[in-house]
Amino acid sequence: MKLAVINGSTRRGSTWNSMDLIRQELKKYAEVESKEFFLPDAMPHFCAGCFSCFFNGEDKCPHSEAVRSIADAILEADLIILTSPVYALDVSGQMKALLDHLCYMWLSHRPDPKMFNKIGLTVTTTAGAGLRHASKTLRNSLKFWGVKKVFTVKHAVAAAKWSGVPEKNKSRIKKNAEKTAKKIAQAVKNADRLPNPLFRSFMFGMVIRAMKKYDWGERDISHWKAQGWLDGKKPF
Repeated sequence: MKLAVINGSTRRGSTWNSMDLIRQELKKYAEVESKEFFLPDAMPHFCAGCFSCFFNGEDKCPHSEAVRSIADAILEADLIILTSPVYALDVSGQMKALLDHLCYMWLSHRPDPKMFNKIGLTVTTTAGAGLRHASKTLRNSLKFWGVKKVFTVKHAVAAAKWSGVPEKNKSRIKKNAEKTAKKIAQAVKNADRLPNPLFRSFMFGMVIRAMKKYDWGERDISHWKAQGWLDGKKPF
């Protein structure tokens, strides 16, 4: 099982440990190969809002070298894991900067067919509030990339450091990791047979209608034409 792990912080704190417990559990079900990135080290740039990725192609992004290595790992993975501690009731700024750079992969732009059978996992932790909002931010990108099924793990750890998390909470997190890993392993194994997400099907139909009616952007339209999607070919 190939994993692409993108961490929204360089800290190996509660969020990273919660993710790693799941990763270790996955080894019970399959051989695991991880490509792991820590932000901002792996991609230190903020999106410039230049629209080069939309209009000229992702290789024209001024930060394409850093972005491409992460995007390639995502496309090669069976399981995409996005992690972030909660900062100001949302994901870290480092994670948001990466997600901004990857909007060209959205269903409304140039989705890659390789994404359509992938499984996603979001992991968020906080000492207090904000789990729901941060998790939704991560889930939204996975859904708009076209991922088939997304699992969500979120923990209020009541501590600023993993070493300070009460043992009762750590035990709960470990049990959750065991259950989640089992479900993920089954989903990865049976990805071809999982039902297509209603959201993805709805978005595809909406984008096709919009592209035929409006000037959607030459680069995006060319991508959809090349896939045959504007001529009735079904991607899933």
